[in-house]
Amino acid sequence: MLNTYHEVASCAPSRHNDVYIFSIAPLARDGLAAITSANELLLLQDRGALGTPNVSVLSDCPHGVTSMAVADAGQTVFCAGNDGHVAVYDYRTRSKAVEFRIGFKALNAIACRGTDVAVGGDAVVSVWDRRQNKVRWQNTELNDEITALDFHPTQDNVLLAGGDDGLVSIFDTQIAEEEDSLVQAVNHGPIHKAGFLGTNDLYALSSDQNLALHSLTLEDTDDTEPSPDLFGDLRPIVPCEYVIDVFQTGPDHVVACGSHSQTRVDLVKLVRGSKVDPSQRIVLEGAHVGEVVRSIFADETVGQTFHTP
Repeated sequence: MLNTYHEVASCAPSRHNDVYIFSIAPLARDGLAAITSANELLLLQDRGALGTPNVSVLSDCPHGVTSMAVADAGQTVFCAGNDGHVAVYDYRTRSKAVEFRIGFKALNAIACRGTDVAVGGDAVVSVWDRRQNKVRWQNTELNDEITALDFHPTQDNVLLAGGDDGLVSIFDTQIAEEEDSLVQAVNHGPIHKAGFLGTNDLYALSSDQNLALHSLTLEDTDDTEPSPDLFGDLRPIVPCEYVIDVFQTGPDHVVACGSHSQTRVDLVKLVRGSKVDPSQRIVLEGAHVGEVVRSIFADETVGQTFHTP
């Protein structure tokens, strides 16, 4: 059964023309953060009032801003850029709190958990202690550009990193020795998106739209792990023309797929051990207009889904 939803509000919050919004994320008190191709961080005060947005424009982002993460229950925003800098913003004051240089160029991914800030660049992943503004863990035994980072939902020391070398690597950041800190690796293909799927699984989405779900092997047990779900190219299955990401909505995880020709986004539920069933999808009618959808999340408090562009 198809469930179709239609747009209730939208806005173009940037002051610039021909701007792409790279990423969006929810903030405290119904706020919304967005980073754009105009090298700016946009802070919207009320995401429930997109038709009349109250926007704070912060143009002092790291040069060539690439990625964003939110921490402290939506009070703090981290932005990383191609210049190797990370800027930290306080949503309460709508201003930059601090900026630090990582030590290598072109930061492509960022993730936060507690006092840790993980950043990924060209064949290196670092975890910074934001209190002391210094590296507490690093791994340089990677082969290519890092494109995805994610902390485990319940184990703060477990970090996932995906890269253009096709690997999704799971690290224990409490282990200082680089070789020993790698606890699991999955070979999938050049990673577009990757992350944890609950506490026991991970997902890997390649740049050629292939999706797979794998079990985590963090515990040293004799139990047989479930076989991976290798869905392959989702475009002919859904059908769609590109895959955006996997995200959580309520107790479920869904894969978001975009269609140029149908001007819509489809949300299809993912279940370990089951095939992708597009007959049960949710359709966001009119969600794809012109540009590809780059970022999406569900707001469970109001039952709405937010997306770019």
